[in-house]
Amino acid sequence: MENVLSILFSLSLFYVSVTSRVKGYVAVLRFQGLILSVLVLLPFLKNFSIFGIILPITLLLVKVILIPSYINKIILDLDIKRVIEPTIQQIVFLLLVIATMIVIFISSSVIAQSTELNVIPFASGFSAIAIGIYIIIFRKKLIVHVCGFLVLENGIFLFGTAVASELPMMIELGVLLDVFVVVFLMGIALNKIRSTFEGFEVTDLGRLKD
Repeated sequence: MENVLSILFSLSLFYVSVTSRVKGYVAVLRFQGLILSVLVLLPFLKNFSIFGIILPITLLLVKVILIPSYINKIILDLDIKRVIEPTIQQIVFLLLVIATMIVIFISSSVIAQSTELNVIPFASGFSAIAIGIYIIIFRKKLIVHVCGFLVLENGIFLFGTAVASELPMMIELGVLLDVFVVVFLMGIALNKIRSTFEGFEVTDLGRLKD
């Protein structure tokens, strides 16, 4: 089941690479958050405890409901254009994503031969980290950069589940709070930029003077 969910997580990365709409990124964040919530819940189904479901419920609330809803609110309130406007062509970005994921999955298979490693979750998480970085580099809109950061953080979370059988709950809750604060501060930053610039692209920042 863990491998199936990890494959679905990987497929969402392909969707990110071909979509041209900002809300497509938000939909992917919801989908990935749901997958991570189920992945964290699975180990506790065998030995059910009320304390064991705290982290899955927190993941569901933060990653599936709160953060995507907040990003949608920013998009509506600031009237951000729905089209992404990438710095490279979509087909080139897709090919870069495919090549990166192939290299990561092959490398993970080689590493798994010398150590105990769940290849598919490990490679899927690492792929999300790389693609999150690509989104930040090759997309113009600041709100999409936030989505890229969240994709990266989802990859770190999945990567962690592949290398550790049990995750420290307090550390993961701290990560979730950090992500929420980053999104909150980005919303404030976008509001400030709105008062100066008409658009919300990284290229606009080049007009700032000391």
